[in-house]
Amino acid sequence: MKQEILSPFAGEPKTGEYIDESGNTAFRVTPRVLTPERVKLAEFLAGLCSLALMVGGFYGLTKIPSASPWLWFALLLLPALTFPVLNSFWRHLFYTETVMVLTTDKFKVRRWNGWKCFNRTLKHKFALIPHDKTQKEKDANELAVRQGQARGQVVAPKRYYGDSFHLSFQYIDQRNDILTIYGRKEAAAIVTRLTACDERLNQLIGMGDGVSLSPDDQWTPEPGDIL
Repeated sequence: MKQEILSPFAGEPKTGEYIDESGNTAFRVTPRVLTPERVKLAEFLAGLCSLALMVGGFYGLTKIPSASPWLWFALLLLPALTFPVLNSFWRHLFYTETVMVLTTDKFKVRRWNGWKCFNRTLKHKFALIPHDKTQKEKDANELAVRQGQARGQVVAPKRYYGDSFHLSFQYIDQRNDILTIYGRKEAAAIVTRLTACDERLNQLIGMGDGVSLSPDDQWTPEPGDIL
């Protein structure tokens, strides 16, 4: 039986290999990501929709004198039952797609007003940088936990920025943010894929050696990288 060899560029983020107008190999990487702000907005809208359904259900049951206790009980459970579905729905709507192209001499990112281009033959690398608001969020969460403990309550604030990263194109050691990504796993997959495409192009034109396809290989203790 003939076995198909899996491409190292299969899966997410979506990656296409093609021949550009110069006749050279090029890659188009198209990640779909959420930002921490969009994650928070999705949760807020999901909660709002759940509350609206509960209020509507309560109003409807008040019009049914013979409504059973089970219906009232189901109404109380409605927010817990519908929130995950609604949250997933809103998140799906809030994903944004960014097109990035790597050629032998350029790295390009498509913006709403055109392409932002970098010279790929100059010293560069892709890196993940913790979100700029991570420390501020951490301080606020720690304060909320201490205040809760003082009241005898258990408080577990959710992390949004602490689980988010800036994807940066380090251009001659200068930071150029390309994407803001919610989710460590998603961020690692994107930076790994871009690095793999970058190093593959370097191999083809004799600029480098080897391709790293492991997310863990990108977490190097250098300035601006994740520690």
